[in-house]
Amino acid sequence: MKTRTLLIQALCMLAATLVSYNVFAQTLTAAEKELIKEKKVNLYIRINAPLDSVWSRWSSEKGIRKFFAPACNYELQTFGKLDIFFAPDAPPGQRGAEDNRILAVEEKKMVSFTWDAPPQYPAIRKQRTLVTVRFYPTSEKETLVTLTQTGWGQGPDWETVLNYFNEAWAGFVLPNLKYSLEVGPIDWTDFPKNAPQGLKPAQRF
Repeated sequence: MKTRTLLIQALCMLAATLVSYNVFAQTLTAAEKELIKEKKVNLYIRINAPLDSVWSRWSSEKGIRKFFAPACNYELQTFGKLDIFFAPDAPPGQRGAEDNRILAVEEKKMVSFTWDAPPQYPAIRKQRTLVTVRFYPTSEKETLVTLTQTGWGQGPDWETVLNYFNEAWAGFVLPNLKYSLEVGPIDWTDFPKNAPQGLKPAQRF
């Protein structure tokens, strides 16, 4: 009994010592929190369409061509091919998002994939970021879609591309998705002259 009591006392003293040295809880300073803050593109858009219809846009090449780009390679499976050709007739490397891969698929809930920068940013285009799109049915006739892009590096070039995609996803891709479901598929003939006008951008969160 005496040995047990001494052991308990020793453990209590050890715990007190560890707490006094802040071993159990090392709080980040404000400067450290800012230093490690992860840059992200975080967007959402509400679509007046049921989940099945919204998911259909992201689950096949036919669906992708209705809102994203006029041509693509799209294999909805882990490590499936992902090429989004905004300029299908341009030379390889200049056609849009090329040589990307689907990373994860959760049917009617989530799809994630790698993504490259546009050709005008050659140094960053060699790298890849991660895009995750999620789908939330808010009613039988409405779906909330979120898009998050992570994996950003540091420096002015990375910052430029981050700003580019904040605008591209919010002002082009997600509004086109909404339009394609609420009005009709995007007509890529003579695009962008006949592009839909006055579309409201996706919102940041």
